[in-house]
Amino acid sequence: MNPTMKIYKHCIHSSLYARLAHADIFEMGTGARFLLVLFGGSGVDEEEYTRRSQTVIPIFEPVLQNLTCGNLILAYVCAPYDVPFNRFSEDRAAAAAWNNHILSELLMPWAQWPYLVCGFSGGTALALHGLHANQRCFGGTALGADAIPENFTCPGHWPEKLRWYVTPNDRVANHPINRQIVDVLERRGQIEQIHLPTGGHRLVDYVTSDCLGDLIRFANRTLPG
Repeated sequence: MNPTMKIYKHCIHSSLYARLAHADIFEMGTGARFLLVLFGGSGVDEEEYTRRSQTVIPIFEPVLQNLTCGNLILAYVCAPYDVPFNRFSEDRAAAAAWNNHILSELLMPWAQWPYLVCGFSGGTALALHGLHANQRCFGGTALGADAIPENFTCPGHWPEKLRWYVTPNDRVANHPINRQIVDVLERRGQIEQIHLPTGGHRLVDYVTSDCLGDLIRFANRTLPG
């Protein structure tokens, strides 16, 4: 159990996007050592994005309460309605604006901390178009990933490959186009495939399996210093 866990909604006004921005924060232990940033990929409209600013996603707390996590902060960032993350590969300016927003605005309170990036579904694009290359980022994971960049290359300062988790009934991650990209990247030595025993294409399928615990153990093992 984690009696010291603090859970809260972190909200700011983004100057770059001229609107509200928010993240769900789960602080584990005291004197946290690193930040685990998980980007959701579900499409939302402005009304739903605003509604989510008023609550904290409920699926993480019961899982984190039963993990031996060490000291870390999990920041869950749902995909905004006005960020064209499905076009980041072609729209470099949009990707750069997103990266600037995350590092200089939304996650500014933890600006000095090392971090691990993770994307679920389309949130993989939010994680792997520049945030992964920052020197503070020491690794990356993808859960049920949709459209991993075909030219993805692990940064030279990462100690290990990108970890790609997939459930057997995830029709998005297992789509032939996505599997072809992953298989090519695996042959290039950029990805380690991890196949989970059950589940489909829902964030809860990944969070409630041992996937979350495994990627936290991975982060603790590869954290610099």
